[in-house]
Amino acid sequence: MSPTSRTKCVSLMSLVALSLGWQGAQAQGMLPGCRLENGSLQCVPGLTASPQEQIHVLEGRISEDQKSEEQVEQNIEGLSRFVLEGDALEGELLKADLILDGDAIESVHIHWYRRKGNGHWQLVANASETTYQLGSDDLGRSLMAVLTVSTSDGNVNRTNSNVIGPITAR
Repeated sequence: MSPTSRTKCVSLMSLVALSLGWQGAQAQGMLPGCRLENGSLQCVPGLTASPQEQIHVLEGRISEDQKSEEQVEQNIEGLSRFVLEGDALEGELLKADLILDGDAIESVHIHWYRRKGNGHWQLVANASETTYQLGSDDLGRSLMAVLTVSTSDGNVNRTNSNVIGPITAR
């Protein structure tokens, strides 16, 4: 292969590599030759996309962020209230008071958890109602409930209640 052919071949390979790099960077929502450092976009001169391409990519990212924010706001609006009520005394009945808004709710599940001190939260077996009777197993422990809501569009949202405890004897 002649030196001129070799140069053309290398140049062609470089162009293909740059093109593939641009497409890969675009697929990831990033600007070629740029990276985000401490909240500031840092770009290497000569490797960046045109200003119009940069604007297009950034507008896409902004649109994605706005959609995510709207979804979070809708989820927060759908759950108006989830609070445990009751006294932290053995034998007392704790009640999960919840108010849900929205037509898209498909299913609602409540799971109860307890922990001793600052230990790990452990699922309370066979407890999935809106009420929970405090027993001797709960003495010295704190309790909370976790609400899981499935919506008709396939989203699953979880939130935890306030914590009640430590549970004391009467």
